[in-house]
Amino acid sequence: MKALFLVRDLPESRTSGYKKRNFYLLDELKKTKVDVVLFREDQIGGVSKKTNKLTDAFMSLFSVLPFSIRSRYLPKVKERIENYLAANQVDIIICDSIYRALNIPLKSKCKKILFEHNIESIIIKRYADSEKNIFKKIFAYIEYLKLSDFEKKMWGKFDCVIACSSLDKVIMEQRASDINVFVIKNGVDSDFFASNSKMPIDNDTLIYTGQIGWHPNEDAVIYFIKSILPLIRKEKPQIKFWVVGDGPSERIRGLADKDKSIMITGFVDDVRSFIQKASVFVVPLRIGGGTRLKILEALSMRKAVVSTSIGCEGLDVEDNKNILIKDEPEEFAGAVLNLLKNETLRASLGNNGRKLVEEKYEWSAVFKNLDDILEAVKI
Repeated sequence: MKALFLVRDLPESRTSGYKKRNFYLLDELKKTKVDVVLFREDQIGGVSKKTNKLTDAFMSLFSVLPFSIRSRYLPKVKERIENYLAANQVDIIICDSIYRALNIPLKSKCKKILFEHNIESIIIKRYADSEKNIFKKIFAYIEYLKLSDFEKKMWGKFDCVIACSSLDKVIMEQRASDINVFVIKNGVDSDFFASNSKMPIDNDTLIYTGQIGWHPNEDAVIYFIKSILPLIRKEKPQIKFWVVGDGPSERIRGLADKDKSIMITGFVDDVRSFIQKASVFVVPLRIGGGTRLKILEALSMRKAVVSTSIGCEGLDVEDNKNILIKDEPEEFAGAVLNLLKNETLRASLGNNGRKLVEEKYEWSAVFKNLDDILEAVKI
């Protein structure tokens, strides 16, 4: 079986959640003896759109297409794929997220799979709900309505859609009853993300990891620094907060400049040493979709995690068993303080988290139904 996989860029670096998910999908496809041809949008000539973002956003108001889709529609990519299909036998086209959907020749006779990382319209809706600027809020709500409608129509044009959680599958099927949805969860390499008992823990240190330049992560960091960290400091003035990941904005760096106990690392080659040294892993997300690989990585390293409901949605975690789930700033801060004082509770959550990962979230386990999906689509 031969598959063409359209992605935004090279997943080998594994510097973000979607790259990790793509990397392990490619690895698993090789094991199932699928011959994969990787089409990278960033390698195809002429794909860069050098337009004024404000102008493009304004013009999108007069288009039926969402701005996020319209700005990613790349005719040269679609043309290159059509030319390849005309000259080569391909059985399946795999499309990496709804954002690439219009770059796929949807009229092709090949079977088509849409590999989703999130339900993107949910992220836009949550952004709109939290946005204070009235013009940005209105634009975001318009984008949400357009994108939600676009997703519903587009899901039905693929032979199957792969969701990253059972929750996303339910939402997709509620929106579009005539679609074929399978679940491939996010996972973690527990051998790689393993705790190191020889490395000392830096007491009174909290950590957040991720692609910090992505708006939901930026919002989470700023929300934590402004609304939760001061409550923790009332009891633990010596507390430190590490923000580990690529692309921190000037706004985040500015907050750290004013508070030397906040460390902004920027990109790091390996997050494990930072996670290992920290006392508590925090996930104060208010915007997001899909499931968080960062939580799986922390649990795999036996770290106690405090998360919002949005932060851990779609994961088979249980409050007070393998994670603490708190949504209000006062409750979140209280949970963090409790963990800082209670080493036994930290260890219990960490051990239970590791057990959950080993039982349900090893990459080999989450891809166990890939053969069935490929066979169902082929039929």
